[in-house]
Amino acid sequence: MDVFVTAVKTVRQTSSIDAEPSLSLIQTVKAKPGRDVKEGKATGALPGGGTFSPTATVKDAVNPEDAVRILRSQPDTETLLATLRKLTSPNAFPTFHLAAPGTLQAQILNSIVSHIVPAFWPILDEDEKVLVVRCMRNITGINALLAKLHTVSGPAIEGNRAEFAEQRGIFISVTNEVLSGNTLLLDLLVELDGAVKDKTRRNLAQKELISLLGSGKVISSVAQVEDSARDTNQGGTHSASWLAVGSEYNRWLGRKIATLFCSGHGLLNEFHEESRATGGRVLVRALSLGYQSSLIKGLVSEMVSLRGDGIEELIGHIPNYAAKQFLEHSLRWLSHLSPFSEAAEYTKEVVSSLAALLKALLKRNPATCGSHIRVICGDPVFIVALSYSVRRACIAVLSEVAPDELQSLFETTMTTFSDRIFIDHSPVLQQESIAQILLLTAGYLHRANPVAVLMIAQTSGHMQGTSNRLDASGQQARWLGMIVAIAISGLVDREGLRMSFGIDEVKTEEASWYLRLVKVEDNIGTLSGLQAMLVRLEEDVGVPRNPLRSTAKSPPQLAGKPVFGPPRPPTPAQTEVIGEKVTEILDDISDEEDDDLKPYAKPDSDPEDSDEDATLVDRNKPRPPVYVRDLMSMLRDDKAPHRFQLGMKHAASLIRRKANFGREVKDHAEEMMGLLCDLQDPFDTNEFEELKLQAMIAILLSDVEIMGPWLSRHAFVEGYSIAQRCIMLSALGLGGRELAGFKNEDDLNPALPNTKFPSKRLPARLRAAYSNAPTSSVKALDDASEKIENQLIQPLALQAADHSTAHLNSVKVRTFSSRMAIERTKRKPAPNQLAKTFGRSFFFPLTNRYQQELAAYGSRSVFASAPVVLVTFLKTLALLFHASGPATLGLPELTAELWDLLLSLRVQAGGNVAILEAVLFAALTVLDVNTADQRQSLAQEEAKRMNEMQQWVQVVFERAGGGELVSGGSQEETKIRTLAAGVLVKIGEMVEQYQKAMFGSVGR
Repeated sequence: MDVFVTAVKTVRQTSSIDAEPSLSLIQTVKAKPGRDVKEGKATGALPGGGTFSPTATVKDAVNPEDAVRILRSQPDTETLLATLRKLTSPNAFPTFHLAAPGTLQAQILNSIVSHIVPAFWPILDEDEKVLVVRCMRNITGINALLAKLHTVSGPAIEGNRAEFAEQRGIFISVTNEVLSGNTLLLDLLVELDGAVKDKTRRNLAQKELISLLGSGKVISSVAQVEDSARDTNQGGTHSASWLAVGSEYNRWLGRKIATLFCSGHGLLNEFHEESRATGGRVLVRALSLGYQSSLIKGLVSEMVSLRGDGIEELIGHIPNYAAKQFLEHSLRWLSHLSPFSEAAEYTKEVVSSLAALLKALLKRNPATCGSHIRVICGDPVFIVALSYSVRRACIAVLSEVAPDELQSLFETTMTTFSDRIFIDHSPVLQQESIAQILLLTAGYLHRANPVAVLMIAQTSGHMQGTSNRLDASGQQARWLGMIVAIAISGLVDREGLRMSFGIDEVKTEEASWYLRLVKVEDNIGTLSGLQAMLVRLEEDVGVPRNPLRSTAKSPPQLAGKPVFGPPRPPTPAQTEVIGEKVTEILDDISDEEDDDLKPYAKPDSDPEDSDEDATLVDRNKPRPPVYVRDLMSMLRDDKAPHRFQLGMKHAASLIRRKANFGREVKDHAEEMMGLLCDLQDPFDTNEFEELKLQAMIAILLSDVEIMGPWLSRHAFVEGYSIAQRCIMLSALGLGGRELAGFKNEDDLNPALPNTKFPSKRLPARLRAAYSNAPTSSVKALDDASEKIENQLIQPLALQAADHSTAHLNSVKVRTFSSRMAIERTKRKPAPNQLAKTFGRSFFFPLTNRYQQELAAYGSRSVFASAPVVLVTFLKTLALLFHASGPATLGLPELTAELWDLLLSLRVQAGGNVAILEAVLFAALTVLDVNTADQRQSLAQEEAKRMNEMQQWVQVVFERAGGGELVSGGSQEETKIRTLAAGVLVKIGEMVEQYQKAMFGSVGR
């Protein structure tokens, strides 16, 4: 045994008799292999300040009070471990348990957190850290950790943040260890049940646990610590914790709740019910945290992998209102597992797997949960956020679990679908969703009870609804009415009496798809099929958007030191001069003989050879891409800046050159567009945004029918930043204008440099980062919208000037010959290709996904919380609407849809000037695109909407004159006032034309 002198004790004696020696042995420590250095650390300075000198002797704690004194007296490692083993042993203190809330427990755990963890955690072995974690894994211990996290990151340590940097990393590590484990929630409840026998005290402790895990205490505490760590130089010494990420924490909490409900075998029935009731209350509290999709994902995935019947027990332990919320969030999560597009092919296996989960959720309480599903499916606002496969699964489960609700759902959807107000004012996407639910329900109900469908089809409500549909102003609304009438008639009428409209619109592929909905019949699968589908979806997830760079090769070495830069040329074989070192050249040839010789031209200066060090010249110059695959490889290269920049420079030209040459571009269009949407600039490429936007426009124009809806959908996909969404919308707007023949006006050639002398000006990329100027992609869209604003306002100004100078009309007369000369020199406009595809390729994909986004996320959507995205979205729609022009197919229907969208944004426009300007610009564009005849019909059919818009714009016009909109922003108010005046003038002209036509017909 090795003996170390650990302290010096000096004693002054008053007598020389029995004098003690000046050095005495105070403590002996048994040395362990590999622990000498660690024990030395334990006798150093404490992270919180002061010195650590273990003066307490090794002894056993007889009672918990002794444990408190030992923990507070700076114990050595052996004493600490012995005390911790006592505290975690169930038989050490028969009447004491750390899991029971109490004053003594709080003293012990606070001592561990304040004194033991900062000093001993870095030097303990893994098995010894487990003892600390076991002591802290209870309600009081977790609360003590969170309180300590607030202490080391609060405002009280603003002056010495660096001193607490190490403690922050330690406490985050301890918190991660304490909250880890698959059965954490179950273990906490089991220990609480064994430690607290009084039911009232146990209920209070359970409420504290619910508040601790189900609220945002853990997330806010850890996030505050990480923010404090980033403010110091030592902030990067520890990795970011998953506890500070809301989605990760909710997924973790969902897994713990699932383990609680799936691990009930072998437990007493009373504790079984009590623990599940607590788990249900934790779930109800967690539903208000946000990130509900992550919570549902972790919960359902874990339950399906462990034991399926836990899902049935879960629904039985939460109240009805929470069950409805849980069903809604579950349906939204399932919708993200499958695309929203109705044209996609869905297999019965996918629908049956989704139906298996819904059946498990409804099985425990079919009456109540069935009514919840009926209400959800009958709500046109909520049903928009659900994918088509989820709608099919809902109807299939409802027909089996709660067949009585099927007829109620059919009557509800029939009433909603036939309502005149719903037809006139609801978006087309809601009408299409209700039509799908109606036809699916009709098919299932007809197979179960044909008489019920016959009775409902013969009611006056269905007949009146069909008449309302046929009398609607929107083309899509009329078409849906005809499709539903044909489908219902095909179910209840005989062969010769079935309804038929005899037009081509009901014979299209889309019409056949709707008519087949009444024949859809899905089977309910098993939860094992759902588990297989979830595993398959996890495996099908692509590479991350910012792939990790591969490990770079070690640089070559010269004389034992690393050498950086391009590879050096090989050493020449000849190192010495052979022969005479100086050779005399006789200039005996006359200059006259050289007159007929033409000298070579001087070579062009090569910037690559300008470096004085020849070894630094890179001779391996990349070549421009020739094939699309080469281009994609160059854009993915994050190690060679020359290859990446050359690929960006030639991307747009290569795509345009090969767009109509074979199928190389079309076959890789979606992959290239996805690559460009995710692409970042790792090398500070000049004009990166312009080059990226040009390439996206080129891909969009290569196949508008496919890439228009694709890019419209991805502008609303989760995970993209605000800048990425804006550049997608800009590509749609500018690409559509180019398709309409406005290419020259939206040319993205780089602007001329500023000729002014640059006095201390930042580089372009830094100036863009430090200024509030918009990005180049959004700037191009703003420039185009500003041009259109001037084009729309200028005729109104000229007309006003003509009215003011009416006495000079004789001077303004132009001769007939001059008119003919101008007509001869006028260039004929290019054919407008956008007018054919604007509705199906641009407008409806954008507006439908916007409605789905708001229905799914509400005010939490980026389109509702970030004004710049909403402004870009509105300007994109307005630019496309203006470029499509009066010849647009289905212009009245598109006008009504956009008008409804603008009216719905009046509240947001009142609180943000940029949104107000975009709404007024879009309204002025709509009124300008519609011709005189179209505006007359618009005034007749949409009189109420026009009146609402006129009254609102009148209020805006009056407010804009008094400086009420923008404080100190006279220029912005002038612009808004001008746009509002333009809208009022256009509406006034429209009303005047309608009145003239009406009174003229009356006079005749």
